[in-house]
Amino acid sequence: MKELIVNLQGKLDSLLGNTFRDKTDPLLRIEPHKILLDARDLQVWDEKGLLSLKNSSLSHPSSQYAACGLSETLIGDWNRLGLREKIPYFKTREEAKFYLVSGQSSEHFSEPNESTAACPACLQILRVQGKGNYRCPECSHTFYLTADYRTASYEKLF
Repeated sequence: MKELIVNLQGKLDSLLGNTFRDKTDPLLRIEPHKILLDARDLQVWDEKGLLSLKNSSLSHPSSQYAACGLSETLIGDWNRLGLREKIPYFKTREEAKFYLVSGQSSEHFSEPNESTAACPACLQILRVQGKGNYRCPECSHTFYLTADYRTASYEKLF
């Protein structure tokens, strides 16, 4: 099973939620994934955006979801909308990773030769091989991928 880390940043509304579904649904129809939603940089959200995440998890029951980095306010909305049942949340990224791999296999969550990341500008799913600079083939946005698979919207100078 492949892995995907999505760093939720800025505002999660119906537009971004639908974009997330448009980009991930074809991928998840082909093969189930373990999906980690990192919400550390999510500042604003609405009910429709959160429900898009829930609907994605309901549409792809063979894929496994986990979330981390939720603020106290977001945890309240997450629970109120019933996301916790389909997308459990954890305090740290490491706890969420452990949940995704526990009982599944002894492989590490982020094997360098099979990892994917989402472009921070257009959410295009890209195959990556560890930390470094990347350019999205879809929108030509350049970004840096850290060792823990977080994206930064700039290139790192070496």
